[in-house]
Amino acid sequence: MARVLTQDDHRRIAAAISAAEANTSGEIYCVVSHAVASYRWIPVTLGAVAVLLTPVLTGLLAPGLLQASLFGSDWSSGNFSQADLASALRKGLLTLSLIQIAVFAVVTALSWPQRVRLWFAPPPMRRHKVMHAARSQFLAQGLQQTTDRTGLLIFIAMAERQAVLIADEGINARVEQQVWDDTVTDLTSEAGAGRLAEGLITAIGQCGNLLAQHFPPESQPRNQLPNRVVEL
Repeated sequence: MARVLTQDDHRRIAAAISAAEANTSGEIYCVVSHAVASYRWIPVTLGAVAVLLTPVLTGLLAPGLLQASLFGSDWSSGNFSQADLASALRKGLLTLSLIQIAVFAVVTALSWPQRVRLWFAPPPMRRHKVMHAARSQFLAQGLQQTTDRTGLLIFIAMAERQAVLIADEGINARVEQQVWDDTVTDLTSEAGAGRLAEGLITAIGQCGNLLAQHFPPESQPRNQLPNRVVEL
């Protein structure tokens, strides 16, 4: 998968983290995820719904299609034997099945691109998946292992266009989560405008300033987490 940050962006972000942490004992870590979920169930679900609606829509929009496939051009005469009706029923079911297969294939293909899948994904579900991914990365990157529990994760999901800041319990004891909301809003806006690196650098600076107010630097600074941004 193509990276959204250049090598120069990585260097600038790492430098911003180092500068922010020079004034605080807090630890800042950044993770950029291209997408937190595939949402591949959405095209299949849409295709299945379309298949279920096909008989109704065919009957409403093209009633002559099934009638012609059942009885041919002389369907209105009504002179059919039981064998004729059985044969007509088989033809009709086959025609409907072929239509449903085609509808499923077309709808699934049209809704397969990631942008379409995300459009159909319910917003609460997208938010839940982003939060779950952020919490998972918080643990996976070891932010909960800092000595004074002063780790802060800046997490952004590019496809979902959402950002999350997760602070460890040492920070939460002094700073409420709502304090980070403005930083999250600004970061999301910058990333959406194609300025992800600039948005991250600004967010890192804002977080560093806030952490410095509550967690001054130690007499013997310790860098407990690598100063970098991780792309997933």
